[in-house]
Formats: sequence, C-alpha cells, structure tokens
Amino acid sequence: MIISRAMRASTPRASVFRARARWTRASSTRRCVSSASSVSSAPSTTEDVDAAVAFLLDAVGASARVRCGENADGVRGLLATKNIASGERVLAVAVPERALVDDPSDSTRTWSRQLARRVVETRRDAGGTGGDDDDEAREEFMRAYAMTLPAFGAPAIGLANDPKCVEIIAAGLDDDEARRDATTFAEQIETSFQEEKTLDDALSEDEWRWAVSLVHSRTFRIENERDDGPPRRAMVPAADLINHTSAPSEVNADWSLEDGEFTVRATRDVKEGDELLFSYGDQSDRHFALFYGFIPKRNDFNRVKLFENGREALDWYQALCGVPPDDEVWHREKERVVKLVCEKYGTYAKDPKTGLRRRFIQDLVLGENGFVSDSMLLLLEEMCGDEEMAVAAVRERAKEIHADMVAATEEIDAALAPLDEYSRELIHAYRRRRVDILAQVV
Repeated sequence: MIISRAMRASTPRASVFRARARWTRASSTRRCVSSASSVSSAPSTTEDVDAAVAFLLDAVGASARVRCGENADGVRGLLATKNIASGERVLAVAVPERALVDDPSDSTRTWSRQLARRVVETRRDAGGTGGDDDDEAREEFMRAYAMTLPAFGAPAIGLANDPKCVEIIAAGLDDDEARRDATTFAEQIETSFQEEKTLDDALSEDEWRWAVSLVHSRTFRIENERDDGPPRRAMVPAADLINHTSAPSEVNADWSLEDGEFTVRATRDVKEGDELLFSYGDQSDRHFALFYGFIPKRNDFNRVKLFENGREALDWYQALCGVPPDDEVWHREKERVVKLVCEKYGTYAKDPKTGLRRRFIQDLVLGENGFVSDSMLLLLEEMCGDEEMAVAAVRERAKEIHADMVAATEEIDAALAPLDEYSRELIHAYRRRRVDILAQVV
C-alpha cells in the first residue's frame, strides 16, 4: 500500500501564523468549552506533554535522529539532532497497531466519523475512564499520543471548526468557494454529532467538534498499492509532528507504508538543526485556513475563481463587448464554444437548478505569478478569435474583482470584528493573498 500525498493531512505549524497552543493542555474558553456532560481530565503540564512527545519519538525509533523543538519562526516541529542522509529512515509506526485507523467495511459511518469516535475514546481512556484494550504497551503508547494532541477545551483547529467563524464567512466573505466549503462542513459536523449523540449520551458538541477538527487536520490517506481494496485513513502518532511547506525546494522528507509500518525517510540530506518538512498536498490557502488554521508562507497553488462556469464567462464577455443579451448569433457561438471547451476540460457536477449531474467548465481561474488556467484562455480565445484579446479580457475581469474586493474591505473588517484576533488576522491575510494575485495582472 501507499499513502496518497494529495490527501495528506497533519497539524500545520510551518505557517504565516503560529498555530494555537499545540503543546499545552491548559484549557481555554475561547472556542471549545467543556460541558458537564463531557468526560474531562486534569490538564497536563508542558513538562508532561514534552515527556510524552519524547516517549513517542523513542518508541518509533526517531529519538536518535530528531527532537521536537521550535524552528526559526517559533513553531514546534521535528528538528534533526544529527546529519540525516537522503533515504535514511527517520521513524516507523506500526499500522494499525499504533495508529487510529478507520474500517472501510463499515458502511454505516464515514471514515471521518469513525476516526473522530476513536479520538474521543482515546482521550477518555487517557483521562482514566478505562478502556477494553488488553495490550498494555499499546495503551501506554496511545495515552502518550493523547497527551500530545491539542487539548480539549483549547480552540478548535481551522476556521471551519468555529461556528462563529462559519456564520460570519457564510454571511459576508467575498469568496463563494470559502462560503460553500465552510457551510457544507458545518452541516456535516452537526449531522454526524446528532448521529453520534444517539449512541453516546455523554458526548457534547464541543467534544465532537474538537475531535472532528483533529481528524481533518491530522489524517493520512492510505491507498492499496495493488488496487485490490479500498483506501484507509489513519492518524499516525509522531509522524504528525512534521510540519508542512508548500515550497517544493524546502521539502526534505517523505513517507510510505513499508511492511506494515508507516515509514518516514529523508528525501535529501538534512543537516543537524534543520527542520524536517513534508508537503501536505497541492492545496490552496482556502483549504489550509478553513481546516488547518494557517496559510503557508508561500503557496503556488493559490487560485482566484474568475467565473463560476463557462456560460457565465461568455455572458460577461458579451456584455463587455456591448452586445445585446438576446443576440442570436452570439447565442449560437457561445453554445459552440462552451461545448468545445467542456469536451476538453469539463467536469461533472450537480446542477443547482435541476439537481442533475452535468458537465461544467469549472477551472476558470487566475493563479500566482499571472497563471491563467488553460480552460479560461481557450474559452475566451475561441470566443474572440485572438489570444491577445483573450488575455486583455482576463485582465479586465481581474480588474473588476480586484476593485470589488478593495471596496468591500471596510465592510468585511466590520463583519469580522466579533471574532478573536487570530481568526480576524487569518482571514485578512487570506484576502490579501487573493487581492495580490489579482493585482499582479491588473
């Protein structure tokens, strides 16, 4: 089996913003507040958590090569304690014996719901409520893992896990994709909580939201290499201490499943004192902000959607050219162009008007360094018959969106006022990145 990098997830800390209290167990009422119905345990000290991290690293064979410490940005991660050669093994974790793993044969619950339930159980077992696992060594290992997880009662990870953030994003953020992602995720959390509550009366919504936030920020997707079985998802202790970078030149570690062990190896020589860094996948800032609670220092996968679909784009271009909307010649030409581009770049999606699945041209985007998607260029080139005119049209559209975003800044700032400072600054930084992408071609 192999692990899909596109679906890689772990708690992010290599970011523009320092992640929230990753290692301390002191409770916070800012987002997740324990309720009387929840199982609770006494907070552990920072020294307790550091000891638990050291125990995990030793147990997975990593303590001779790495330690957990702060990088140059003040963010906790794994740092090399010696020179590590390219290809050298850094750590290995037995899966599923020393990981939280879903069961693909369970058709009654999604993988995220299964793992969230396992997180809740692991936390409660660590709190001394008891478990039914007779393997004492595994129990000790998982208790240590539970201690290293972000504390229940601390702020949930990611904007999408904060109901107040979701409410404000849905009501006024000038990003349709972020609004859809945040509201859809919020609905999924609510639905899964209601289902779990019927099975566990002691479960609080805060506890469930906390568990789900960990699942969606720390999970590996494990593919079956022979393609003779479904993929599995796993939360892997110690491996999730490695931070993310979106800069390919900075990635110096990789992972795979080797003989039943989740194995991390250096992909290039790592000098003593350097931080080990993964790539969590080709994701945009929107994904990282919503589900990880940070945005990378650099991210070449950022995109700004210029149009929802091909027909919207060509209707806009028709208006730009001053052609009446009922012009039959333009109508026929637009249909021809949409069909041509859809055949090459279209993807199936649900039509909100009919509820049926149909092909749409969706990747109509502008990216970092003036990148324009092939589908966007082809659509306009076919319609106007000239590459330079197509580029000029993209620039005009970017100018419109840029002006709208700048004009909306004051109103959005006011809407964000009820949020905590961290969330406000994260959303501000996310919007600034989008404005900067548009400004590059305006």
